Amino acid sequence: MIILNNLTSTNQSSNLDRKPLPVSFLTKVSQIPNCAISRSETELYRHGKGESYHPSVPPQIVLSPSSIEAVSSIVTLCVNYNVNIIPFGAGTSLEGHVAALDGGVCIDLMGLNKIEIMDDQQHQPSMDFCVKCGPGVTRKQLNQALRHTGMQFMVDPGADASIGGMVSTRASGTTTVQYGTMRDNILALEAIFPTSKDGEVVKLGSLARKSSAGYDLVGLLCGSEGTLGIITSITLKLHPIPASTSSAVCSFDDIHNAANAVSALQQMGILPTRCELLDSTSIHAFIQYSKTKKQFQNGNNIKMPVKPHLFLEFSGPSDVFVREQVSLAQSLLTEDFQAIDFEVTSDETLRNQLWAARHELYYASLALRPGSNGAIISDVCVPFSQLSQIFAETVKDVEESNIIGPCFGHAGDGNFHCILPTIEDDSPEYMEKLLGVNERIVERAIAVGGTCTGEHGIGYGKIKYLNLQYGDGTLDIMRQIKKALDPKNIMNPGKIV
Repeated sequence: MIILNNLTSTNQSSNLDRKPLPVSFLTKVSQIPNCAISRSETELYRHGKGESYHPSVPPQIVLSPSSIEAVSSIVTLCVNYNVNIIPFGAGTSLEGHVAALDGGVCIDLMGLNKIEIMDDQQHQPSMDFCVKCGPGVTRKQLNQALRHTGMQFMVDPGADASIGGMVSTRASGTTTVQYGTMRDNILALEAIFPTSKDGEVVKLGSLARKSSAGYDLVGLLCGSEGTLGIITSITLKLHPIPASTSSAVCSFDDIHNAANAVSALQQMGILPTRCELLDSTSIHAFIQYSKTKKQFQNGNNIKMPVKPHLFLEFSGPSDVFVREQVSLAQSLLTEDFQAIDFEVTSDETLRNQLWAARHELYYASLALRPGSNGAIISDVCVPFSQLSQIFAETVKDVEESNIIGPCFGHAGDGNFHCILPTIEDDSPEYMEKLLGVNERIVERAIAVGGTCTGEHGIGYGKIKYLNLQYGDGTLDIMRQIKKALDPKNIMNPGKIV
């Protein structure tokens, strides 16, 4: 295994000492129809990086198939020649998932972007309420294609990630509180495993909404991060586009009240479509970055004081239903948890501005440190009963460490993040502070029965925390599964286990 700490620049990561790919392998790969090949330094670097602070560890070659048959041929060759395979989507992963730690080929799956909308002859969605798509389709492309059906795909991680990547990391996001994670929204998968005979495409799951037939292989592949096989198609659940939607914003003087209010909403059966908790630094960040102060504080628009906030969205079949949910939430939050400046809007433009600002928080956080080249992004999930305490301790830890680190999260499911911007010439002392805060966030989450990652996955960046969370017995079972499905250890080696 290479020493990752030594990789600090493009040149260093591009000149790794690796065994060359066999000439006969390269010759046969070049003859595969519908498969583009690249060995340019720029493409190799990009395909070894993702969007994390982890350094680029590029593959030796990038293959971009545009057909499932081409993927099958690539996998068959790689198995025969013992060449490592690193699947790649939109490149938005955050824990080093796409790093070619031991060399090999990157299979860029963005060319598998077919969308099969299951509708009738009148272009209405079928009663199965599902869609089949390739792994290279992004969530925004998918919803654009679905607009005429009145249905939508509801998992929203913020980034315009590929559907295949979202399956691989078991992604979730702002809408999880009502619609669940990727695992809850997958009906079926098709995939190629390194043990598949002649690169056979294996079908997992069905169109039925439940099944007790055998092992849950869809669940096994969801979250496997490319370590078991390559996903070639996904069948997803769809949901109706709500007839009525309103967004609400309120602020709090105390971060504990803001976090505790989220659990109270759940207990009262008030289920917003989105429920986001942001500390005061997060509010300051996106006011500065996206000129939100100008957008939301003029005239009758939404106020945005620099305090902890909840961003809420309510949707339903009618205006009456949504108004009742908003009214109940407002009463609970203002009377029992001292929320202030409770503002509501059903205006689509203003709602879009509000959630666009929330989704741009990563870049807003980087802007708090001019010259920032990326960030360490924490990702943990804790039980509701512990959210208030752990979130507040994280905010305090950032302040006492004298670093910049906006804290926010999908509070409706106990998941939160801390963005810790980095600069290329950060001193070792400052980097040690950042890494220390990130490690303490994980340790606190696990200590109260939470998880080291709620939605970003393990990659190689969080491998050390799996043992802390599960122990040797659980990890041994994972290793046995990996060995059974990938006996040559060529599927994205060095990730998860």
